[in-house]
Amino acid sequence: MLNNILKVYDEDLINGSLAAATVSSDKVVAVGETQGALCVNVFAKGAVSTTAAVAITLKHGDSETGSFADLSTINIAASKTFKDGELIATTTLPSNVKAYVMVTATSATSNSGSIRVTLGYLAR
Repeated sequence: MLNNILKVYDEDLINGSLAAATVSSDKVVAVGETQGALCVNVFAKGAVSTTAAVAITLKHGDSETGSFADLSTINIAASKTFKDGELIATTTLPSNVKAYVMVTATSATSNSGSIRVTLGYLAR
């Protein structure tokens, strides 16, 4: 179990190309009442190369259609390369996260490849 990453099926927060100024998604996922048992993972989808930094902002809110406030940001530095399926970054959702989360990402057209931002389970 050491190198296994437990994934949540079909709960991608973002699944898109980094070769754009903004990688957007309107996907909202329920995460409330999980008591800190979830994390957010960023995976390379195909070969990924960053010539400019990427900022992935996690937002949380009380309802699926309400307003969302910034929760945390995952930064991917410029001049990095990743192989298909490689875990790029991860962060744990705090125990006091609100009921729903969504993600936005700021990238650059000079970056290449795609990312998959998804929830993961923390083994306990």
